[in-house]
Amino acid sequence: MQRLFIGIPVDNRSQRKINEILKPIKVSNPDIRWVAEANRHLTLAFLGNIPDPQVETLRRYFEKTYRGCLQFNYRFTRLTRFPRANSGIIALTGEANTAVEHLFRVTRRFLQKHEVGFDSKGFRPHVTLGRIKARKNVNTSFLQTMEMSLAVDKVRLYQSRLTESGSIYTTLEETRLCEPYEL
Repeated sequence: MQRLFIGIPVDNRSQRKINEILKPIKVSNPDIRWVAEANRHLTLAFLGNIPDPQVETLRRYFEKTYRGCLQFNYRFTRLTRFPRANSGIIALTGEANTAVEHLFRVTRRFLQKHEVGFDSKGFRPHVTLGRIKARKNVNTSFLQTMEMSLAVDKVRLYQSRLTESGSIYTTLEETRLCEPYEL
């Protein structure tokens, strides 16, 4: 069994912008466990524990699934607690976007076709940046409007291993999305 999810990695330019935004927040909030830069991503589907034969099937058809999907930019507009104002997750959130919704639908069809169960909660694109350890010690909403664009040019199948010091993500498969063509 392997614990898996499908996601969009955060590109280097966006990582630098996130680090700038978080720098003053990190100093004043020691009760937050920050997500390692290498682990930042936008989740398309959390699969949970998947038997090895199904993992191999997903790996075999992963690139074919996203063939023809175009690269795009996803715009983040807020840094906030997620999914609600009193939640223990600090995340970047954005606005509705047909391109990211399309990738989500492609992902869902792929998983359904191969009979892989996944977390079927409503899709709310976000990048988790931190988790509040003791909510009673953190009263800040972290609500900030902002402008940041994430270059969505690849999709990854990740394995997640839980350790005492946090999750370790390993890329099992990665596929590049097609560059949009100009007329």
